[in-house]
Amino acid sequence: MSAWYQEINLVQEPIDIGVDGQGRQKYAINISAVKSFSRAFAEEIIGLLETAGVGAFGTDIFGGSVTDVPDGKGPFLHFIDTGGATPLRTHNEIGPPAYQRPTAQLVARAKSFSAARSMAQDAYDALVGIRNRNVVG
Repeated sequence: MSAWYQEINLVQEPIDIGVDGQGRQKYAINISAVKSFSRAFAEEIIGLLETAGVGAFGTDIFGGSVTDVPDGKGPFLHFIDTGGATPLRTHNEIGPPAYQRPTAQLVARAKSFSAARSMAQDAYDALVGIRNRNVVG
């Protein structure tokens, strides 16, 4: 499935959010999107990250709150859906919304500060220019 992305907004530059239970440094970015209706937001964003060379799903990119990020020094990137804003509808249109406005947090973690920050920055750079394009999930 694919969706038309009007835009992906990056809420801030990568930020330090502490350490995980294994003492790995965590850096996060928060994103929001305005996109056509689909049920594959996570898959679409992860696909963009893979295409940009940030990582590979199941190897160093993971998704969902139930996912166990592997042990090890990393870096690993974790995609977490965070809800979103009310969808936008088209006047007099019944059915799915014209545009969804989902949000997510992407958390990079690694034993070294520079590796975690670098992966978060790579994810930021991969998503910062996404405007008016079709994205396949």
